[in-house]
Amino acid sequence: MVEIDERKKEQILKYIDFLFEENEKYNLVSRKMLKEEFFGLVEETILLSSYLKGKWIVDAGSGNGLLGISLSILFPEKQVYLVESKPKKANFLKIAAFKLGLRNIEVFSFSITEFFQKKRGWGPGVLVARGFPENLMLVSFLLKRFVGQVVIITSYNKIKKIEKDLENLKQKIYNIPSRDNLKILKMENVSRET
Repeated sequence: MVEIDERKKEQILKYIDFLFEENEKYNLVSRKMLKEEFFGLVEETILLSSYLKGKWIVDAGSGNGLLGISLSILFPEKQVYLVESKPKKANFLKIAAFKLGLRNIEVFSFSITEFFQKKRGWGPGVLVARGFPENLMLVSFLLKRFVGQVVIITSYNKIKKIEKDLENLKQKIYNIPSRDNLKILKMENVSRET
């Protein structure tokens, strides 16, 4: 597991506390989920963070901020774009970023496709997602070179479904400890020089 300093860990715990306080209003996590279980999901994000490279991060389908907010805490020097099409959840993300003092977050309340139609040509960045329903769509943004890297947490079964579409990409699958079917898939375009 990737180690994080105490200050960042405290900020992540503040985020989790705020998330659970606001859950009644925004329906962001299962009512049966405990804070300790959610922290386990954050630990998977911390594991994912060691595979990221790029000047900025886009979180596709940010939802409750599990990836995007956690990554903005881990990488305060990087700009993090949270893209969430559901206005209610996007509103929560804006409030959470403000409440936590995360100045490196910008929230967009539209689809990931609309986001990339409006924002192009920034240089190398990374697109992250967890449980995104259309992994092939995420791959397309990499193939179109909107991003330099895509790193997702998804099931091994979903990776197998898009395997053929990944042939021209440099890819690596990483295990998540204690999660049999859940994987981290890192994809990059193959360099033209190689």
